Amino acid sequence: MKHLYYISLFILWLGITSCNDWLDVDPKTSIPTEKQFQSEYGFKDALTGIYLKMGIKTLYAGDLTYGYIDELAGIYSNSPENENDPRIYNQSIMFDYENKFRNKKNTIYAEMYNIIANINSLLHYIDKNRSVLQTKGYYEIFKGEALGLRAFLHFDLLRLFGPIYRKNPDEKAISYRTVFDKTPTPILKAEEVVKLILEDLVEAEKLLQAEDTRFFFVDHDSEAYSEMDPFLASREYRMNIYAVKAMLARVLCYKGDAESRIQAVKYAREVIEAKQYFTLYTNQSMADYNSIRYGEQIFGLSVDRLWEILDNNFMKMSETNIQRRFVTSATLFNLFYERTGVGSTDWRKNPEMFEQTGGSNLYFLCRKYNQDVLRESTGLNTIPLIRLPEMYYIVAECESDQTRSAEALNTIRFARGISYNDEITTDGYDLPDTGSEESPLQSKRINEIMKEYRKEYFAEGQLFYYLKAHDYQYYYGCGVKVMTDKEYQPKRPDNEQIFGNNN
Repeated sequence: MKHLYYISLFILWLGITSCNDWLDVDPKTSIPTEKQFQSEYGFKDALTGIYLKMGIKTLYAGDLTYGYIDELAGIYSNSPENENDPRIYNQSIMFDYENKFRNKKNTIYAEMYNIIANINSLLHYIDKNRSVLQTKGYYEIFKGEALGLRAFLHFDLLRLFGPIYRKNPDEKAISYRTVFDKTPTPILKAEEVVKLILEDLVEAEKLLQAEDTRFFFVDHDSEAYSEMDPFLASREYRMNIYAVKAMLARVLCYKGDAESRIQAVKYAREVIEAKQYFTLYTNQSMADYNSIRYGEQIFGLSVDRLWEILDNNFMKMSETNIQRRFVTSATLFNLFYERTGVGSTDWRKNPEMFEQTGGSNLYFLCRKYNQDVLRESTGLNTIPLIRLPEMYYIVAECESDQTRSAEALNTIRFARGISYNDEITTDGYDLPDTGSEESPLQSKRINEIMKEYRKEYFAEGQLFYYLKAHDYQYYYGCGVKVMTDKEYQPKRPDNEQIFGNNN
């Protein structure tokens, strides 16, 4: 698969350069030598390395997708990495950010800013050495991708370490690093961070709009693909133009004011309407051998030998011992997928997606990342980070017209096999969902979207952010009586002098 070209190129570069520690540069150290950025290959290597660094176990090939972030969302009934501590089966322990999980959250923080530092190094040299980029479109595409990635990483840092935004947008959140130097960077208010994220995304959109090749999901045996510059192909693995539009929709929805919601719907619909590039899976047969629903991927990562990371991170597909595997109890699973009600026909819960184990004490094992059934053309070694259904959920959340909102939500539900007889109606749509045993204080609209995120993005790391954004006081699996800011907002690391004067 030609997206693996990047991996091979990067490995080759590591073997021949003396500057092979660029990925581990302390954000406060001096900018690396210009030697790396004296050729197009140097820029390719740098950008490729950024994507590779994102795909490590402590970030998006683990803790920020199917791992710790989804443990916080309560989708698992255990924490196998802490099997020697019987307390860990109390889900409330997962929120012990300052003791039990201090190192985990600090590592996420440090690794993310490490990547951002290298993005800023690339952005510095891409303008300084622009003449090096002779291939048409390289400058716009490389810079657009880098800006989009900088926004993407800062946004996830904000969603995790920042406040509940709609309650406290003026609370200090994180720093927004835009330069690679020793200049101290203050902690900004959450609303200031959102502003800078949107500025980066808007600039990225302008750069990519004309030059992005839009070369998605192409048959790798085709003549067109063989003639394509491999660095401009397989755009589903890059921060492409539609990934930027999807991020604009995601951030504007998060911001949540009236004008932002209108713009969020606009951007989400632009992605939805790009039907020539993305395919919404509408029946189980389409997903029987593709549980990650690769054709819906707007942006994801190619992770070399992903199966090894999964095997070593409690996602080994052949493992059924609940002490060595993330598992979900039958009780929680039945609640999540509404198996006794509207979810009885939902194919997202079927054996291709989950395996049962445990005999009379029944548990479910997620098989979403089962590499045995995937091929190079269907998403082998892939971690999806943005998929098409989210755009429908954003429309459902932000659309002021209740009928159009419910229509967007029902589109995904019907595609996933839920009966037309179980259509979501607009009766009491924006009133407290008093019939809900889980969250009666939320509106029916917000609760129905939440349930969709939980079904659709199981083990993809999106649910906790939704729960936090809407300040859920309780959700199935959370393990506490009342969720507060303390559970939703881990503190920034103490050693922030590494990243500047964050006072």
